[in-house]
Amino acid sequence: MRRKVPVFRVNAKPGASYDKLTEVPGLKEIIIEETVIAIKDGIKKKKKSTPIFEIAGSDYYLELEKDKWKSSLENALVYYVEHEDYNKCIECRDLINQL
Repeated sequence: MRRKVPVFRVNAKPGASYDKLTEVPGLKEIIIEETVIAIKDGIKKKKKSTPIFEIAGSDYYLELEKDKWKSSLENALVYYVEHEDYNKCIECRDLINQL
């Protein structure tokens, strides 16, 4: 089954930085979850990059190149450890081991 890439809709002030966007409640968690899902799909389909989000109102996608997958999973792992979501930690660890 083909993964449906979510549409990323955020109302931000012009010039808002990535750091400001990740401070929006719940947004960081969504980004991390979708990143893990996208990497898992990319590994399964042996892709060189994988789309994380479509930018709303455009034809642009936020994509993650394969050379960034490990560091992204390591960051997700840290996040899930901090939030004591150990099932997600195991998933991230297993995906890292597949790379």
